[in-house]
Amino acid sequence: MRSLAPMRGLTLIDVIVGSALAVIIFMGLFGILRASLQVSGLSKLKATATTIASSQMEYIRSLPYDSVGTDGGIPAGAIAQSTTTTNGGLVYTVRTYIEYADNAKDGIGAADTNGITTDYKHIKVTVSYTVGGISRQVTLVSNRVPKGIETVTGGGTLRLNVVNATGAIVSGATVRIVNASTSPDIDLSTFSDSYGQVLLPGAPTSTEYQIAISKTGYSSATTYARTGTNANPTPGYLTVVDGSTTSSTFAIDLLATLIIRTFSPITAFLWSDEFDDATKITSPTNTQVTGGALTLSGVPGFYPASGSALSTAIAPQYLSAWTSASSTLVTSANTTARFSVADATGTLLPDAVLAGNAAGFTGTVDLSGISTSTYPALTLRAALTSSNVNETPLVMDWRIGYDAGPTPIPNVPFTLTGSKIIGTTSGGASIFKTTIATTTNASGVRSLSLEWDSYQIAVTGYTIATSTPDDPPFDVLPGLVLDESLLLTP
Repeated sequence: MRSLAPMRGLTLIDVIVGSALAVIIFMGLFGILRASLQVSGLSKLKATATTIASSQMEYIRSLPYDSVGTDGGIPAGAIAQSTTTTNGGLVYTVRTYIEYADNAKDGIGAADTNGITTDYKHIKVTVSYTVGGISRQVTLVSNRVPKGIETVTGGGTLRLNVVNATGAIVSGATVRIVNASTSPDIDLSTFSDSYGQVLLPGAPTSTEYQIAISKTGYSSATTYARTGTNANPTPGYLTVVDGSTTSSTFAIDLLATLIIRTFSPITAFLWSDEFDDATKITSPTNTQVTGGALTLSGVPGFYPASGSALSTAIAPQYLSAWTSASSTLVTSANTTARFSVADATGTLLPDAVLAGNAAGFTGTVDLSGISTSTYPALTLRAALTSSNVNETPLVMDWRIGYDAGPTPIPNVPFTLTGSKIIGTTSGGASIFKTTIATTTNASGVRSLSLEWDSYQIAVTGYTIATSTPDDPPFDVLPGLVLDESLLLTP
């Protein structure tokens, strides 16, 4: 006879584990599906950008060779340097850059065998767009060659070199060339290449080429106009001569940070209480403030045998050192009065920190050995005794001396002047590139983003007693932070 095994159903644990596995599997599938949709969406956007770039490139290639150029560019033409178009609610920026190119087959630059450096035109179309906060772009390049032999466009070649403070090349810098004296006007923006250069053959002859170099996080460099003030600009506008190459080098580098902090020097201060009232007294025990003194409480005939009182805490801001404590005491043969030094809670400093403190003092005591970090605040404790109910000792006053500082001075006006010169006046006086007049803030601090240079500082209404860690002029180096603290006296 065959026995039958008992039937087993699903337990709660089986259901939970099965559900968890199903959720894990479906979440994984959902993640794959979501990633697939994102990739598909990005591919579609890239395809749209590619289509826009291709359309722009085909339009340019359909134009006659002489018309291939940008508005304000070299070569000049009617094509806009930058436009925008919207597709599917997304904005695409279309940037067109066209330049003359020199074919290496007949020599480059001065080595060109026929002297023509504008052999053909190089076209670059970049379509950029932003998705999810990330900038993306598609770039197409092409060359346009004239029919027949090379043509002479006239003009010269403009060669611009971008370097850093050490003379190393800087690529990717924005280079803007402006010239309102040519026809048509030139207003062209491009970027320094991997050699730190911008080379523009076919530039119309002119003496009015304005150049401006910039890069995010870097200092800037530019040419300067001759004016009534700047009679001899350095560098002035560039000149392009027919058939010649005009070269100029511009230096930019990472911006640096100069922090200026203004302080008053360490100064001696004195906290005191002449007992005009009891506002500076805490925890009085059998004591009172009366008649300009601290005394035992009560009246003659009823004075207690002893009493004590504690001063309010002395907690100086910017404490540098404790210096001394003293008190003026009046006693008789039947009375005594002493004072001791305590911490902020009223606990007496141990004798190991201040010798004789437990017994108390009657004169001046030196506090210079007390650590300001361990004891940033102090109090004074008075102990009074009398063996005669008709007599009381008197504490006429007490004091604590301390040094505090350096203390920040807020809102201090100062002027920074760099050493780089951008020209001279007609009288030969130097015109400095950087002059900044500003003030420290309410905390006595000012942080400035500056290009590398050596800076002098002039403080209005104060004399610089010392400067830490460096004395002026301050040598500010590219990309670094220089933190200077100035101790000022009026």
